[in-house]
Amino acid sequence: MALLAAFVGTPVAAAADDPDLTSFYQQKLSWERCGQDLQSGARSDGAGQPPGFRKRLECARLEVPRDYGNPGRSTMQVQLIRLKATGPGKRLGSLVLNPGGPGASGVNYLIDSGNSFANLGRRYDIVSFDPRGTGHTEPVSCGSKLAPPPGSGADDSLAAKEKRINEACGRYSGGLLRWVGTQDVARDMDVLRAAVRDDKLNYLGFSYGTKLGAVYAHEFPRKVGRMVLDSVEDPTKNAWQTALSQVRGFQRALDDFAADCTRQADCPLGTDEGKAQDQLRHWYQQLSEQPMKVKGETVDETSYVYALREALYSRSDWPALRQALEQLRHGDGAGILRLSDAGGGSAAHSDSVPARRIGQDELPPQDQLALRAISCRDTSERYGADDYPRAERELTKASPLFGPDIAPTLLDCYNWPAAGDDASRDVAAPDAPPLLLVATTNDPATPYQGAFNMARELRNSSIVLTYRGEGHAAYTTGDPCVQRHVDDFLLSGTLPKSHTSCS
Repeated sequence: MALLAAFVGTPVAAAADDPDLTSFYQQKLSWERCGQDLQSGARSDGAGQPPGFRKRLECARLEVPRDYGNPGRSTMQVQLIRLKATGPGKRLGSLVLNPGGPGASGVNYLIDSGNSFANLGRRYDIVSFDPRGTGHTEPVSCGSKLAPPPGSGADDSLAAKEKRINEACGRYSGGLLRWVGTQDVARDMDVLRAAVRDDKLNYLGFSYGTKLGAVYAHEFPRKVGRMVLDSVEDPTKNAWQTALSQVRGFQRALDDFAADCTRQADCPLGTDEGKAQDQLRHWYQQLSEQPMKVKGETVDETSYVYALREALYSRSDWPALRQALEQLRHGDGAGILRLSDAGGGSAAHSDSVPARRIGQDELPPQDQLALRAISCRDTSERYGADDYPRAERELTKASPLFGPDIAPTLLDCYNWPAAGDDASRDVAAPDAPPLLLVATTNDPATPYQGAFNMARELRNSSIVLTYRGEGHAAYTTGDPCVQRHVDDFLLSGTLPKSHTSCS
C-alpha cells in the first residue's frame, strides 16, 4: 500500500491540518461495458465510426468528495468513459479529454467523436468524464417547468425571467451549486489521474476545457504531464469583456463567410460584399417581423442567428449555410431550422454563447443550466436589470446580429442563489512544464489573442501554435499540420518551435 501511495501521488504536499484524501487517491476503478442508458444521450448513431466502436467503450464511476475541505461529509460519483489503447507501440498511460462548455458531457463527446483521436488512441487510453453538475454526474436541475410570473401585473421582462430561472435552480439544486466550480473539477481530475495509475496528467482540452486545464496546472503544477489547450479561453477578461469579444469574433467570422460566399457561383447573397451584409440583416429583420413555420416549428430571428452561429464554428459548414440561405431566399426556412438544431456535435459550442431563447414558461436544457451554474460559481460578477440596457447597447453596436443574442448571457447570474468568486482566473503555473496552446486566427468563440494572454499568464514558457483558418477547435478540423504538431507533443513530448503556424 505504501508503494501504491508513492506511485499515484497525493494532490500537493500535505500540511498537518489538511483533510485526508488518501482513500480517494487510492481507489480502484471498476471498468465495464457502458450501458445503453449512457450511450442513449449521445448524438452519434454509429455512422462514421469504425465497426465495433461502441463495443470498445468502457465506463466507471470515480468517487470524489463533494467538498474537498470536508471530504468525510459526503461524496459524489463522477461518470467516466474510456477507449483502451489499441497499439501498436508502448502504452503511454491515459489521455484525458474535455470538450468544453462548461456544461458539455465528456461521455457523449467520446461516444460521438472518439474516432477523431484514433492516432493518439494507439498508445493512450482515451478517457473522458462528465464534470460535476453535468450529464451523468449529479446534473444541475431547476425543475421540469418554470413557474409563471406571480400575479397579472407581474414583471415579464428578460431580467425578471432570468431571476425566476435562478430561483428555481436554488430550489432544486441549492445544495449542489457551491461545489460545481472549475477548481473543484480540477481537483476531481487529479483524483482521476491517480485512479488510472498515472503519475502525471496527460490532457487535451478544448474551449472551456482550456480553462480547466490551466486551472489544473495552477493547482497541481508538478503533476502536469503533456497538456494541450486548443481554442483557448482568455483568463484576462471578465464576463462582460468575454461577451463583447465573442460578439466581435462572430461578426468577423460572418464577414469572412460573406466575402467567401460572394466569390462562389451559387451565393444567395449576390456578388457584392457590402450588399451581402445588408441582405443578412434584412433576413434577420424579416424573420423578426414575420416568423416562418416549418413542420410545426417556428423559424424566427433567434433561430436564424443561432443557425449562423452554428455554421461559423467550422468552415466545413459554410456550404450548408449557403444552401440554407438559398432556401430562405425562396421562402423556405427548413435549412435554417436544421442548422439551428445542429449544435453539439463537435468540440463544445457553448463557452458562454447561449442556446436559442425559450418561452416564458420553459427552462433552458440541462447543458445550458450546467453552463450557468459553473460560470456563476467561477465569477463574482452579478449583472442585473439596471445593467442590461447598456450591455445590449454595447453588444448590438459591435454586431447588430449577434449582439442582441449574446447580451442576455450577462443576466445568467442575476440573483444566482450561490456565491461566486474569481479565483479560477488565476492560472499562474511557473513550476509546471510548458503547455502547447493551439489558436485559430478566425476563431469566433475564443478569439485568437486569448491564447497569447493565457501563455503570458501561465508564466511557464508555454508555446502557442497558430492555425491560420476559420472556426473553433483546430485539432478536430483534420488539418494535417495541426494534428502532426499536437500528436508529436502528446506522443513524444516534442513541442513546436515558437511562432510556428499552420495554414
